[in-house]
Amino acid sequence: MTTAATALILAGLSAYLLFGGADFGAGLWHLVSRRRADKDVIEHAMGPLWEANHVWLIFVMVMTWTAFPPVFADVMSEHWVPLSLAALGIVARGSTFVFSKADPDQRWYPWLFGASSVLTPYCLGSVAAVVATGGSSWLSPTGLYGGVLTTALCAYLAAVYLIWDARRLGDNDASLRFRGFALLSGAAVGLLALPGAAALGVRSPMIWLSALAGTVSLVLLVRRAYLSVRVTGGLAVVTVLWGAAQMSGLDLDGAAAQDAVLRIVFIALGVGALILVPSMTWLYVLFQRQPRAH
Repeated sequence: MTTAATALILAGLSAYLLFGGADFGAGLWHLVSRRRADKDVIEHAMGPLWEANHVWLIFVMVMTWTAFPPVFADVMSEHWVPLSLAALGIVARGSTFVFSKADPDQRWYPWLFGASSVLTPYCLGSVAAVVATGGSSWLSPTGLYGGVLTTALCAYLAAVYLIWDARRLGDNDASLRFRGFALLSGAAVGLLALPGAAALGVRSPMIWLSALAGTVSLVLLVRRAYLSVRVTGGLAVVTVLWGAAQMSGLDLDGAAAQDAVLRIVFIALGVGALILVPSMTWLYVLFQRQPRAH
């Protein structure tokens, strides 16, 4: 049961990185880009999904404090400053994303949206790196590295996804620009990930799988295989998380809740999945369809 609970938490983190992380990365490109066409593609891509993606973060938090209460207590008490900043960033970016539609003349709404989209993944990544390596402070070099790497991963993932979204909307110029963003950010991630893994003593096979998937992704970007690169790009990003999880020295067996509690958690998750999984799947299916005239 402990192994199953750990696997579910890791699956939730992976989903949040792949979907919510892409939203954060899209906010970064929204901040960097000066072209209205690029911003329109980003806003269209995020529109129906940005709020729904946080369900994975909620899932991970509930699973952790229910299945592993001491772990949740230690992480939240030791890292409450960066986690509070991450929560503030989530609220700020969501609020400004909505308010900018109602009052487009306010220039600081888009800026705060972009800045919050950088702050949140940075804080979450710094905490993840410190927890995985057994460090103590998110302000340490390890925390700094984890924050920068996570932000770069989100930016890369968003650029990869936005290439096809722009093509689907018929904006080939924006698609080419996002392709350039993906190539630049992908190269930056490679330069960050491999030396950092060596410096931290990471020996997980997942790191090599990530490097392989990242290399294939860059080749696919050059060859303009935009649908295939969504798969390899996502694999390159999520295997970094899996490799970090294997480094963690947390005593999950000793911190796990009683079997009776875990049994109830699994039953509740099974019932909830009957609602959540079809709903999220249908949302993505509807959104990925080609726009049609009324």
